[in-house]
Amino acid sequence: MTQKQFADRIAVSLHTLQGWIHYDRIPDTSTAYAIAVTLGVTLNYLLGGIERDMTAARLNELAARDAASRITELAAAILEEANGMKPIGKRKTR
Repeated sequence: MTQKQFADRIAVSLHTLQGWIHYDRIPDTSTAYAIAVTLGVTLNYLLGGIERDMTAARLNELAARDAASRITELAAAILEEANGMKPIGKRKTR
């Protein structure tokens, strides 16, 4: 997207955006939040490079929990099946 398109999305003038870029000016808090949302990053990341995408991090956490739950269920099913099996012993020969 162009600088003009970006400025329009965050509701500031192109002149204001260029001031932030070229003259070390900084936006107010609500505008900084709008910038973060527009870029798909957290405000923490925008300000200091921490945690690029909270949504992705949360989805990864949920996926890991789901996988762990499925592994636990599978292990329990295997154990239950194994407990129900008869031991394999030597066959009697005639």
